[in-house]
Amino acid sequence: MRRNSSSPEAYRSDIEEPRSTILERIRALILEVAPDVEEGIEHGMLDYPGLANLAAQKNYVALYVAPAVLDRRRGDFTDVDSGKSCLRFRKLEQIHRDALLTLLREVRAYRRAAQN
Repeated sequence: MRRNSSSPEAYRSDIEEPRSTILERIRALILEVAPDVEEGIEHGMLDYPGLANLAAQKNYVALYVAPAVLDRRRGDFTDVDSGKSCLRFRKLEQIHRDALLTLLREVRAYRRAAQN
């Protein structure tokens, strides 16, 4: 579900429960890993340049990351539906803090290495 929000704040305020809580929990982990990242809107979803995208869909919240890194870490998310470059969170209980922090840190390192 693509949103036409003009700002991250507008995007986040448009999300209903339980997706709102899921989105905010994942967002907090993104900002913990990359407190310096400038949150924006790209392709109708929250954008964290060089790290991830976060989208609230009709029935889940999707976290989009580098496919190469997700492939290495997919086993840490056996209870989460996944695609080539995304994890789809339907329930708050699926957010495993340590596994997500590890994934996000590896994505950040991967992206930084690719820039050099």
